[in-house]
Amino acid sequence: MQPKQPSNPNGRTPSLSGQQISLKESPFYESTSKGVHCLICPNNCVLREGIKGICRTHVARENKLYMIGYGNPCSVHIDPIEKKPLFHYLPASACLSIATSGCNLACQNCQNWEISQRGPEATDNHDLYPQQVVEAAVKHGCQSIAYTYTEPTVFYKYMLDTAVIARSRGIRNLMISNGYINEKPLRELSKTLDAANIDLKSFSAETYEKLFRGRLQPVLDTLLVLREEEVWLEITNLLIPGLTDQPDLLRQMCGWLV
Repeated sequence: MQPKQPSNPNGRTPSLSGQQISLKESPFYESTSKGVHCLICPNNCVLREGIKGICRTHVARENKLYMIGYGNPCSVHIDPIEKKPLFHYLPASACLSIATSGCNLACQNCQNWEISQRGPEATDNHDLYPQQVVEAAVKHGCQSIAYTYTEPTVFYKYMLDTAVIARSRGIRNLMISNGYINEKPLRELSKTLDAANIDLKSFSAETYEKLFRGRLQPVLDTLLVLREEEVWLEITNLLIPGLTDQPDLLRQMCGWLV
């Protein structure tokens, strides 16, 4: 049974667990004759009324696109920045880490699958809106806010609004991401983004499709855009024995990065 929706879609709606989940209109979409076209990530979902995107965090309502769970993170922690990992940016500092549930990929090796492969209605969440996130970072002496744990692209509007306020308070913004985001929203975000760690999961297009349900080229494009926008960039490559550890592919990847 689906929960009854509010008459005002840009408000709050109960989840299946009874929690109140906030909705917020997305800044990147277009209305088409086939439905609402989400322009945030390369999945390019076209959603009909009431249908969610692949990420589980966006839904079409009244011919508009809304983020589900705006201001409702399922994870909030204070971490050492090296845990993100960022090894060469603000070393030995603390960062406030937040995430909502959901992801725009479906990696078979995901360590946070309990929250990445669920929508905000299926997780235990906090009420922590952008201003409150920044105030918490200031209160706890955090030099930065990290958008992390799941995939921050899927809570883009929440991340962007928080980043704008954080920048005005002298707090740095860190995006820990799979890099699966379209160019226009990425360039907009980069105006307030200070550092990023992008997970370049493999240098094989076939492996990206098979193991992660995504494409390699958009991630490479993201790396180039972040470099152009002069965002501090570090890259993670996780070796999965027998799957992503082929020496030839690693040589190709390192050559491309150089």
